[in-house]
Amino acid sequence: MNTQTTETQSTFGVWRRRESYLFRLDLWLEERVSLRERRSILREIRDNIKADAAIRGIDTALDSLGSPRALARSFAEDGRGNRPSWNRAIYWFTGLLVLWWTLAFVYTAGMLSALISSGAESAESYFLGLPVSAFNRESGIGIGWEASSAVAYIPLMVMVVAAIIAGRLWRVRIGRR
Repeated sequence: MNTQTTETQSTFGVWRRRESYLFRLDLWLEERVSLRERRSILREIRDNIKADAAIRGIDTALDSLGSPRALARSFAEDGRGNRPSWNRAIYWFTGLLVLWWTLAFVYTAGMLSALISSGAESAESYFLGLPVSAFNRESGIGIGWEASSAVAYIPLMVMVVAAIIAGRLWRVRIGRR
């Protein structure tokens, strides 16, 4: 066995691989077991990976566990798959929110760029129904959005619906019966 495998591989690299695996396992376990059980399982798996990685290397240690999804299924064989996935809901909501902000900002910055190059003082437009304005005056430049209409809340509603669907949050109600 090559003793340099575990010694020369960066500690950060080993930590990153282990924690990435545990993070994915945690996401799959979230839907299947309670928080207390999940923490216990993750603690045990983390200790086992550390011990196995010290002997055989991180690649072999993680390969021997299989995919995080399959491992999560083995811990929840009692059929309790009716739990909502709060993390997945938060990730979808946040991802769509960042995408929306990015698209709106790029659109508005493009408007401002067109104003600057054309020499016009101000312009107004709509981005997916949201009133957008840009100005280029001697006092300064600026961009703005107006959220006075109900149309402005459509992206927020889409993000909430996506979070509910991705996280299966309706199962909170089913679980209480």
